[in-house]
Amino acid sequence: MGEVILKTEGLTKSFGRFKAIDNIDLKFTSGIITSIIGPNGAGKTTAINLLTGALAPDRGKVFFKGKDITTLTPDQRVRHGITRSFQIMNIFPMLTVHQNVELPLFPLLGKNLKWFHDVSRYRDVMEEAEKLLVELSLWDKRDRPAGELSHGDQRALEMGMAIASKPEICFLDEPSSGMNPVERSAILELIKTLAKEGSTTFVIIEHDMDVIFSLSDWIFVMHKGEVLAEGQPDDIRQNKEVVEIYLGEEA
Repeated sequence: MGEVILKTEGLTKSFGRFKAIDNIDLKFTSGIITSIIGPNGAGKTTAINLLTGALAPDRGKVFFKGKDITTLTPDQRVRHGITRSFQIMNIFPMLTVHQNVELPLFPLLGKNLKWFHDVSRYRDVMEEAEKLLVELSLWDKRDRPAGELSHGDQRALEMGMAIASKPEICFLDEPSSGMNPVERSAILELIKTLAKEGSTTFVIIEHDMDVIFSLSDWIFVMHKGEVLAEGQPDDIRQNKEVVEIYLGEEA
C-alpha cells in the first residue's frame, strides 16, 4: 500500500439550490487504481472538476502530498503533477498524432516552443514522444491527422496526452465511452500496463461495471453528492445499499 497522494476534507459545492457535492472526504493512494461510480447526477464529474481545479469549492479543502492546493488553478495543478482526460474528446484533430503528444512534453522538458522553429531540433522531445506512441500502440499512425483515427485510437491518444507530462495522478473521465468491445479491451489493457509500469496513479470515472470491476483496486460509490460506500471491488459487489441504489442486476 502506497501513501495518500491526494485527499479532500469536507468538500462541498452547490449550483444554486442544488448541492452537487455535500461534505465529502476522499483519499487516493499512490499505485492504487481507484474508481468513482454512481448513478447520473451523483456528483462524480463535479468531484473531479473540484479536484483538478476546474471548479472552486464552496467549502472544504483539497490536499496534494500534504500541501493545500484548494486555490490552485488547473494549469498550476498540472505543474504539480495532476492531469485528466475528458468525457468529450479533447485532442487537436488537425495536428498529427505525433504532434499531439509532443505538445504537453515541451513544458515537462523545460522547452519553449517557438513559432517557425523546426520541432525536430528538440531531440529529447521527439524521443519522449516516440516512446509514448510505442506504448500507446500508435507508432504506425504517428503521421496521420489525429482526427482521422478511430474512436478507440483517439481515446488512447487523449490518454497519452494526459500522461505525457508524467503526472503523479491522472483522472480519466469515462475512458471507454463509445468504444466497441475490441477497443474497450485494448484501452483496459493500456491502463493496466501504464499503471503497472509507470509512476502514475489513475482515478477512473466510468459507467461500465465490467470496466470498473476488472480495473479497480478501490472503489468510491457516490449518491446525491455524498460518498455512499467505499472499498475493494468484492466489498462493493456485496454492499446491499449499493446494490439497491445502483448496481441492481449487474451485481
